[in-house]
Amino acid sequence: MNPINSKVYFTQVVVTLLCFSTGSLGGILPDYIHVCPSLTSECLKKTIQETIPEFVKGIPELGIVPIDPITHDYIAIELPGGLKLELFNGRITGIRKCIVDNVKYENKQADIDIHCHLLIKGRYKAHGNILIVQINGDGDAKLKATNVTISAKLKFEDQERNGTVYHEIKDISVKHKFVDRVVFDLTNLFKGSPEISDAVLHFLNDNWKVVAEEFGDPIVNTIVNYVVDNIKRFFRGIPKDQIIVNNK
Repeated sequence: MNPINSKVYFTQVVVTLLCFSTGSLGGILPDYIHVCPSLTSECLKKTIQETIPEFVKGIPELGIVPIDPITHDYIAIELPGGLKLELFNGRITGIRKCIVDNVKYENKQADIDIHCHLLIKGRYKAHGNILIVQINGDGDAKLKATNVTISAKLKFEDQERNGTVYHEIKDISVKHKFVDRVVFDLTNLFKGSPEISDAVLHFLNDNWKVVAEEFGDPIVNTIVNYVVDNIKRFFRGIPKDQIIVNNK
């Protein structure tokens, strides 16, 4: 066999073995995640809090993508009041600084409460009505949500693949709430009229709570979907015996 071909063949064999090993034995728990043997709320809260800043950077070998920042080329939102909103080149930051308030794990179910300060930037186009205000805008958008609480319930089930048991997520439900003021900064809310644009912007900020529930909910839901997808990939990729070492 030609020496060059021999090297290529050897490389292919090694890559194949590595892929087979990863698929059959599962991934390796990142060294920044410290397992809680007793699964107490205190330990889980501390571990999750320490894990977040690293986890949001992504784990490529498990298909886990970076989520701080989250970048999204295009989001289309149609609100009940008749407002059509389009966001372009969106950038969402703040997830790595989320604070874990409470964690509980019992009988294959986890309850997690966190709060986050989020910043959303991008370009927008909007046409229609929100509350009693007409919008016909095209400009820069910035939303600052200083305290968004997120509560998640996760139900797990054990799944065996190729002789390895995984503690996968069977079901997950997430609720969020805007607790503190959401600040809107949108330019050119009414094309061709800076005065009307300023008046509309003041109105939106004066009524931030109602506006956030209509305007901000779809954006927060987009963030939640990214996070949930990453969490599911993590538990699908890491064997149970690496995550739960003792559950007495």
